[in-house]
Amino acid sequence: MASISSAGIGSGLEVNNIIQSLMDVETQPLLKMQKAYTALQTQLSTVGQLQSAISQLRDAAAPLYSADSFSLTTATSSDPSSVSAGTTSKAAPGNYSISVAKLAAAQSIVTPGGQFSGPAASVGTGSITIRMGTWAPGQASFTPKAGSADLTIPIGAGDDSLTAIRDKINAANAGVTASVVTDANGSRLALQSTATGVENGFRVTVDDDDLDDTDNAGLSRLAFDLPGGAARMSLATAASNTEATINGIPVSTATTTLTDVVEGITFSLNKVTTSPVSLSITRNTEAIKTKVNAFATAYNQLNKFLTDSTKYDPATKTAAVLQGDGAVIGIQNQLRALVSQASGASSVFGRLSDIGLQMQKDGSLQLNETKFSAAIANLPELTKALSNVDASTPANNGFAKKFTLWADSMLSTAGAVPGKTNSIKARMTANEKNQSALTDRLAQTEKRLKAQYTALDATMSSANALSKYVAQQITTWNKSTA
Repeated sequence: MASISSAGIGSGLEVNNIIQSLMDVETQPLLKMQKAYTALQTQLSTVGQLQSAISQLRDAAAPLYSADSFSLTTATSSDPSSVSAGTTSKAAPGNYSISVAKLAAAQSIVTPGGQFSGPAASVGTGSITIRMGTWAPGQASFTPKAGSADLTIPIGAGDDSLTAIRDKINAANAGVTASVVTDANGSRLALQSTATGVENGFRVTVDDDDLDDTDNAGLSRLAFDLPGGAARMSLATAASNTEATINGIPVSTATTTLTDVVEGITFSLNKVTTSPVSLSITRNTEAIKTKVNAFATAYNQLNKFLTDSTKYDPATKTAAVLQGDGAVIGIQNQLRALVSQASGASSVFGRLSDIGLQMQKDGSLQLNETKFSAAIANLPELTKALSNVDASTPANNGFAKKFTLWADSMLSTAGAVPGKTNSIKARMTANEKNQSALTDRLAQTEKRLKAQYTALDATMSSANALSKYVAQQITTWNKSTA
């Protein structure tokens, strides 16, 4: 009898359909495992979001237990276009009167007009030496700057045009920048100090290949060294310091910024004044309010996340991802308990509600503007209430420190959030192993069913063929005996 090449052909049975139906039943436990695995993945992602929300609350609380946050100041100027200021936490509140007589300037010198026809005009060969330093009044004498040195720039044939000399000076980083100015009178070379202040003046000496360093020809035309008898370039602006007074005290600086005159205050002097400018340094209470609001926002985001991820909707009969999860509900309960927890940090503000952070029905925090304004008027006690740190007596920690410590405990290696994460991962690993084992068993089951139904198909095919043969023989016998 010929072999059957496809299950069911010999017997007429729907072998493949039968096997598929049986395997569909056998596969149900695997499908449940896969569904459970997907749910675990969602839980893991949700716990990751919870970790992020707690971390954000910790970050928002941290500035509130830094004493510097309550020492922030702001500067208000009566004429910001002339004098402005920036402050740090070290600035003491107070009033300042500032007058500016002169602003710092950089030295600049220029060749006379009409001397050179254009930027490509040849100047001469030799070398130029630049030295930084301080000029006496009227450029009567020059004192080299401490730590500086002569910087010599060789000028050879073919690179002695105004533009080439300009480029060589700029490439030398000698503390001087060069430019070529061209107008109806021709081109001029201009040199300027890169920094302002009297000590950042400079002189220019030359070694002219025409062997005369003081004449009005060749490279000598770029000299500026009055004490040395050579000043072919003219002074456009003398190097000078800023000259000002602060509360009647004279101050001088090489720049237009005063950083070390009054601790914690950086004065920016923008122009000469005709009358004193008043500068007021006050506590920046708005910055404190902003930080408190940022903390409340981070708290509310965490509170809402916990509510949304643990709720049950009776209308749709839908449970949130972490609904009924004891660990997560415990985190939610601890968070809300912190809000109502008292602190011994301040004798005036014992609870968050005392400074205006009041819990609402949904567990969120809302800042009561009136109460907070009253609290900030007593800044020393508000500072204690929020920022006090007492390692020996945790009950005396400020609220910001309490929330930070709580967040740290939740996120630490032994904390509730990593514990929940590890628990979910362990269940996922076990699920994967069970899926793998069940998949192997299902493969064996399918293989066994195929073998059984193939054998059944072959047996029924043989029986059908025998029945057909017997029927044919009976028919033939009946015909032969008729």
